[in-house]
Amino acid sequence: MNMAQEEADLKEMIRSLYRFANILPVWDGEVNDDVAAVFGTIIAETKKCSQAFGWVPKPPGGRASVSWLVQQLGRGVFNSYHKRLSFTCARAVIYKWKSALEMASLGVAMRKLPKWA
Repeated sequence: MNMAQEEADLKEMIRSLYRFANILPVWDGEVNDDVAAVFGTIIAETKKCSQAFGWVPKPPGGRASVSWLVQQLGRGVFNSYHKRLSFTCARAVIYKWKSALEMASLGVAMRKLPKWA
């Protein structure tokens, strides 16, 4: 799979989680590795709250990348598992990380993201 397709898949996963949490406007930023790191944190925190992603392993080095997320959460797998997420958890976590996701999309790197649980 090429990088452009991986980025498109990751963008759709992020947008899907926003739609699930009923957060408007739905995210439409640029995908890069910083966005992947923030989204990885969003997934980890949502997992802690709802346990729907308990099967997702921790990323090597503690930071998710575009390729790693797409490999672990292929679009079909993501769509089937995100339905088991808690709406309340997903909504709260997205609101918490929404600004960081936007900043990462704009190329403003976050200095420190929390370690994966």
